[in-house]
Amino acid sequence: MEAAFASIGFELDGLAALDLAVMSGEQLQRGVLAMQAVIDRERVIQSRWLAEADERNIASAAGHRDMASWLAAKGKTSKRAANKQARLGKALNAHPELADAVDAGTLSPDAADALAPTLDGEHSGNTLELVQACAGATPDQARAAGHRFRELNPPHGQSARDREEELRQKRALRFSDNGDGTTRVDGTLTNFDARTVQDALRGIIGKPLTGDDRTFDQKMADALVQLCTAQNNGGVKGGRSNLPTILITIDINDLNGHTNGPGYTSRGDVIPAEAIRNMTWNANLQRILLDDSKPLDIGRASRLATDSQWRALAVRDGGCRGEDCPIPPEWCEVDHIDEWHAQHGFTDIDRLVLWCIFHHHFRHRPGVELIGDGNNLAIRYPDGRIVPLPPRGPTHASKNPQRKPSTNSGPSHAPTDTAGAHGADEATDAVPANGQANLFDADTDTNAA
Repeated sequence: MEAAFASIGFELDGLAALDLAVMSGEQLQRGVLAMQAVIDRERVIQSRWLAEADERNIASAAGHRDMASWLAAKGKTSKRAANKQARLGKALNAHPELADAVDAGTLSPDAADALAPTLDGEHSGNTLELVQACAGATPDQARAAGHRFRELNPPHGQSARDREEELRQKRALRFSDNGDGTTRVDGTLTNFDARTVQDALRGIIGKPLTGDDRTFDQKMADALVQLCTAQNNGGVKGGRSNLPTILITIDINDLNGHTNGPGYTSRGDVIPAEAIRNMTWNANLQRILLDDSKPLDIGRASRLATDSQWRALAVRDGGCRGEDCPIPPEWCEVDHIDEWHAQHGFTDIDRLVLWCIFHHHFRHRPGVELIGDGNNLAIRYPDGRIVPLPPRGPTHASKNPQRKPSTNSGPSHAPTDTAGAHGADEATDAVPANGQANLFDADTDTNAA
C-alpha cells in the first residue's frame, strides 16, 4: 500500500522534466488532453476514498464535521472544491449506472457531478437512459439534460403547479456578517428569477470602460449596490415603465398547457412551463415569423439585420456558431455568410449567422471559407479541414426534443446557452420575461428555422 502511495508522483516528475520548448503544438495538445484524462481518473479515485471515509465517520475522530471539511483543512484547498469531490464520490456510490459511465470514460467527473442532483431527486424516469444519452456531454449539457429530464418525468401524482411551487419555496437571500467589515451575501433563486437579476445587473455594468480593472464579480457587486441605491433614492420605477426583457422560447403546446415541456432562456436556463405560463399573464406577446417569412428575408434592402431577425437568429443559432464556442447570443454579432460587398450577400435569415467577436474576425481570415447556409453550415480551415457548425439553438432538427424520456434527456437535445425548443410543424413562443414577450412560430417546417 505504501509503495502505491509513493508511486503516485513518479510519472508526474517525469512529465515535469520535459522540455516544453522543443515540443510541437500537436504534442502539447496531446499532452494536455492525456493529463486531463489522468486528472479525471485521479479525481474519481479520490472521491471514492472520500466517500468510503465518510461512511466510516473517520473525519469526526480528527475533529472535523465530514471528509470535505477535513480535506479543505489538510489539503489546503477550497471548501467548495472539497465538497465537490465528496459529492461526486457519494453520487458514484449511490448510482451504479453513473459510476459505470465514468469508469468507461463516456462521462467526465464534472458531467457526472452535474447529473447527480437529478439522479438524487424524485422523478419517474429511467436514469439509465438519461446517463447513456449524456455520453460525451459537457457539464452544461448534462445539467440541462437533467433539468429537462425532471420536467418531463415528474414524480407520479405531482402536477406542474406543484413542481413550480416546490421550486419557489427554495428561494432565499441571506446576509452574514464576516466580522471584518464585510458581509457575505448568498442565496437561492429559481433559474428564471436568477436570470432576471443577472440581466438587470449586466445592464447596469454596461460596456467595458478603459482603465476599469475590476473583476466581473466586482462589477456585479457594484451593480447590485447601484440598483439598490437607485431604489432608495426613488430612481427605480415600478409597474410597466421599465420592464426588462429576457428571451425565453417554449413550444406553443407547452405554453397552452396541452403538453408540459420546459422553456429555455437564450443562455440555456431551463424554465418550467408552469413558471412561463404564470409570467405570460402579464406579458406582451410579439409575433415573429421564422423560415421563409417576408419579415425575416429583406434581401439587399438593408445591410443590418432587423431586431426580428436577431431574435430569430438567437433562437436558431443559440449563440456563436464557432466550433465549441460557448458565447451566448446576447454577446454575438450578426454576420452575412455571403459578404455584403465582396459577394453581394443578402440580409436573409438563411444567409445570416451569429459569431462572437473572435470568431467573426476569424471567419474573415485568408484561407477560411464558409460552406452551406445558416441551417447547414460548415467551415473550411486554411489547412483544408472541413468542420460542421450546426445551430446550437433548439429550433434546429438536432435539438428538436421528442416527447419521450429516452430522447429528451441527452446532450444532443440539451441546449447550452440556447434560446428554446420546439418540434416539427409546431409553433413556438419566445417569451422575454416579466412582461416583454416575443412569440415565434413557423409557417413551414420549423426544423429549418
